[in-house]
Amino acid sequence: MKVKDLDERTRLISFAKTRGISLVFHYIPLHTAPAGKKYGKFIGEDKYTTKESERIVRLPLYYGMKEIDAERVVSAIYEFYGIRNY
Repeated sequence: MKVKDLDERTRLISFAKTRGISLVFHYIPLHTAPAGKKYGKFIGEDKYTTKESERIVRLPLYYGMKEIDAERVVSAIYEFYGIRNY
């Protein structure tokens, strides 16, 4: 899921944690990763990659996830954004 910015992502992750839901982020732009720095070369201006990577948050999704657990995640996200019609 993409959120507005890093601050919103941080707040959403903290909010979900208070409800027992683990949201994470994993994407690190290659040019900032150790292997990318060692083996690659970034040319030009980073207009989008880092900024966009800071907006990504992973929702829990796994084989065997029960519908009630998925509903809990969706409900918490709706609550965070103040959406009442879920």
